[in-house]
Amino acid sequence: MSANVNGKRQCVTCNKGSGILICDGCQQLFCSKHTIEHRQKLANQLDEVMQDYDLFQQELDKLRLNNSLLKKIDKWEEESITKIQVAAEVARADLMEILTNSKQRIFKTCHDIALNVQSSREADDFCESDIKEWMKKLDELKTQYTTPPTIKLTENKYSVIPLIMIKTNNSTKTMLRRSRSSLLCIAQERFSQVFGTAIIEDEDLLARHIGCRGEYGFVFGERQYSTGRHMIRFMIEFNRLFFDTYLGCVSSKLKNSTMNYNSSFVAGWFGCNEIYQHGICEANDNETGYDSSEIRTKDILCLTFDCDKHQIEFTHESTNKTHILSVNLEKAPFPWQLFVVLSRPDDRIKILDNI
Repeated sequence: MSANVNGKRQCVTCNKGSGILICDGCQQLFCSKHTIEHRQKLANQLDEVMQDYDLFQQELDKLRLNNSLLKKIDKWEEESITKIQVAAEVARADLMEILTNSKQRIFKTCHDIALNVQSSREADDFCESDIKEWMKKLDELKTQYTTPPTIKLTENKYSVIPLIMIKTNNSTKTMLRRSRSSLLCIAQERFSQVFGTAIIEDEDLLARHIGCRGEYGFVFGERQYSTGRHMIRFMIEFNRLFFDTYLGCVSSKLKNSTMNYNSSFVAGWFGCNEIYQHGICEANDNETGYDSSEIRTKDILCLTFDCDKHQIEFTHESTNKTHILSVNLEKAPFPWQLFVVLSRPDDRIKILDNI
């Protein structure tokens, strides 16, 4: 606080000691004249702040939505609708072909019987047994007509339309939810834990073998599954010579660092057409249809955990073959986890991120 040699308070602007006032804001002393100037200066600063706010609000009013992103969403919607319409047209055509063929078969049989009856009548060559036979065939045709062929409408659960989402730094909102009645979910999985000669990379989406041949790298997913149907899609980034990677599930309750693909609480598929189910290996591809030699680098594989049916499913998208393996809950109780085993140098498998 400013004061002269006599201890009298002074204005910070003119150093005069008359009519001194204190500003509550800056706690400085002003004489009556410079108090007015100080207040005017503050008023001018406030006007500048208000002008800045007005300019900013004008900029906000001019702000427009990102048209390029909106156009991408519109394009995705149109393409998805087109795919659905094409699938519906194919289904309609297939259904009409089945019904038409069935009708034509019944009509032809009826026509042939009618000609036979007419011919027998004109030749006066028929008896009771002929009439009974013709009546029997007519009854059969009526039954076929009133009971059309068994036709079921099913869904290809592996030909899903990828969903789009809007992501920001602090929130994620789903733009479209599946309209399918199926409980199949595309799992947002990640690798989380490894044992042996393997590492995880690329934001925990890629697992890579880093050891020598014959050494195994055990990799686990981070999610746990106890209910519903959950599908995980993989791409074979690289496999040496032939597919020799294990894909399956493991009981999270019994998982430990010494486990292997032939442990009793594990189930899944390996190379060499080997299927491991609770410690028992089945390698007869003639019965199971599982052929690991068909799998190549860059192929896409799907592993589905069907917790409701207590089974896992393995699908090779290129061949559209699906294999099902039952899981004994007494040996592999819920929750399940993803279990991958890499066995050859630099073999790599990647989870396809569906976010």
